[in-house]
Amino acid sequence: MKRERIEVVDALRAFALAGILQVNIQSFVWGAGDPLGYFDAPPGALDAAVYLLIAVFVLSKFLSLFAFLFGVGFALQWRSLRRRFDAAAARAAYRRRLVFLLAVGVAHGALLYFGDILSAYALLGFLLLHYAQSRPASLAASARRWWLGFALLTVASTAAFEALRLALPLDDDPAQVPAWALAQRAVYTEAGFIAQLGPRLADYRSVLGSTVLLGAPQIMGLFLLGALAGRLGWLARPWRHRRLWRAATWIGIAALPFAAAGAWLNFETMRSSPGDPSAIGYAFVNAGSLAAALYVALFVRLRQRPTMQRLIAWLAPAGRMPLTNYVAQSAAMGLLLSGWGFGLGATLGRAELALLALAIVVAQLALSRAWIARFGQGPLEAVWRKATYR
Repeated sequence: MKRERIEVVDALRAFALAGILQVNIQSFVWGAGDPLGYFDAPPGALDAAVYLLIAVFVLSKFLSLFAFLFGVGFALQWRSLRRRFDAAAARAAYRRRLVFLLAVGVAHGALLYFGDILSAYALLGFLLLHYAQSRPASLAASARRWWLGFALLTVASTAAFEALRLALPLDDDPAQVPAWALAQRAVYTEAGFIAQLGPRLADYRSVLGSTVLLGAPQIMGLFLLGALAGRLGWLARPWRHRRLWRAATWIGIAALPFAAAGAWLNFETMRSSPGDPSAIGYAFVNAGSLAAALYVALFVRLRQRPTMQRLIAWLAPAGRMPLTNYVAQSAAMGLLLSGWGFGLGATLGRAELALLALAIVVAQLALSRAWIARFGQGPLEAVWRKATYR
């Protein structure tokens, strides 16, 4: 039972990383604008199809899954720490863990990819630590409050953005890609590593600030939901929670129409008026992120089927070294797409970028399998463990 639980959680981590890369690789060369980047020319049928598929089924869902799994990992890590230490020492050890994650996140965001999520997770992890000894009922109540805050903030921020958009005149042609985005694209696809540091650092600060300020309620809601799952054994003993996983399936299915609506609205914006984006599409995307519940439910409910067992077995090693693989993905994107590497970002279309992301994931699955078989944990994970336990 323990082996199955670990494999399912690790497989879900690898699955989440694969989806995150599909989004990151589309935005890598454009800077901190739209999460899927812009169209540098009117999109053809293939580029349009790839954009819509990623926007409907991938965008926001896999980051949500990753945040949920962070909460699961927190619950399991806290249990392990409490076996070794008293409560005060366990908190100190977990704070060391977060400090290390924050250091890696800052380096990752400043040097490799501006869209780093590790820094935000580390900062919000200090808040999550306050819930370490909360009872399940208290965790559930806190999660509900954060989710309510997420809903209210989404409505309020969308309304405020739309009001400002209607009130303020545009300086540039709304039908054109913003000049700053074109300038960023030129820097990221043509300039050297040193020349990219300033723009990347500015983009990293922008993304981190917006994530912590606007994304905190959703991330904390997912953290606490994951912590509750780890505490109550939703993934370890799913047969005891059949009603919950049926409900998760239907929640995920119900979220897909919102994801599709947001994808279409954003696609229309990027195609016809990229210089004047509407916040309404992104609000639908936020609601559609609940489709992540469907993905988790499918893994859990189908885990005993031979095909799913083989998939879990192949994914699990990569999920045992998520920090290493996450940073390695950005290093690979930089080497392949950036001006200091092969510069492919200037020429590849959306479909080619999606295939490149898939190739990177396949390579990571193979390399992770070999690495875990030999060393048992990833290189960054080994240092992370030492930083936690001294």
